[in-house]
Amino acid sequence: MNFEQLLYAEMLSHYQSLQKAADVLHISKSGLSLAISQLEDELGIKLFERTASGTAVTPEGQKLLASVSNILQAKNALEKQAHYIASPEHFQKITIHYMNVMLRPFIDTFIQHYKEEYEHTTLDISCHELPSIIKRLHQQEIDAGFIATNHMNQKELQGLEFRPVCHTKLVMLCSPANPLLAKKEPVTIDDIKGQRFSLFNDSLHDTLYASLQNICGPLPLVLRTDDAWAMSQAILKLNTVCFGRIVQEKLSTDEDIKRLGHISIGHLIDDQFALGWLINPNQKLSSQTEQLMDTITEIIKRDA
Repeated sequence: MNFEQLLYAEMLSHYQSLQKAADVLHISKSGLSLAISQLEDELGIKLFERTASGTAVTPEGQKLLASVSNILQAKNALEKQAHYIASPEHFQKITIHYMNVMLRPFIDTFIQHYKEEYEHTTLDISCHELPSIIKRLHQQEIDAGFIATNHMNQKELQGLEFRPVCHTKLVMLCSPANPLLAKKEPVTIDDIKGQRFSLFNDSLHDTLYASLQNICGPLPLVLRTDDAWAMSQAILKLNTVCFGRIVQEKLSTDEDIKRLGHISIGHLIDDQFALGWLINPNQKLSSQTEQLMDTITEIIKRDA
């Protein structure tokens, strides 16, 4: 028995056709059939049933093929680990979690400098709520988070280091057709009561929403989402409003988000926020991670 035979069995179970599996494996149909027969003889179990319509996995084969997959995955993991130990400089990983909307600076920077700086680096980047980012940083599961913060969540950041990048203002994002955009004076409590809300999945947005409800009374909530496109569609097509920070909106990948209107609410709640990096001071970052963070910082400061 060898890994080649196990791979052949895996592929045949997937395609359930000797010819299709052989084509993918770049071997002859007869060669594949012989290898499978040799494997079955060695195991003492018939893995496949050949029929005129194709090749089906036998009940006994079903029980063994899960183990075959595990063996092949373990082989790949072993080879990958060996490559990493032999050439660690060729296998770097940077894991960054960011709060909603603001993705473009991270992806643009990585792609633009990939061949020169990050060709042997995997960037693992995804959107998460602040409590999740904080938890993963404390557990050293990620390298850095990019967050928005003000006085409301300072206690949550204890034990971590915040590196500010820029300051921005919180507004209510709305459709360009929203009548409140035409008002000359600040919006009133009655104006807010007339709006329907969509919220990003963000604990800070929940706090802001609760603060407005303390002032205005119950406010209708239409949508909760992590997705910028879904949010822009709710605002444009359902005429909802949502909280957004101006810098994050400007640097979003979603073009619809960028053309939304802004309703100032700084006279009702604290609208001043700092955006920046959150790291664990006890976790040593790689030079590639520090370099990527510095480059992203420069781009945000330039474009904000």
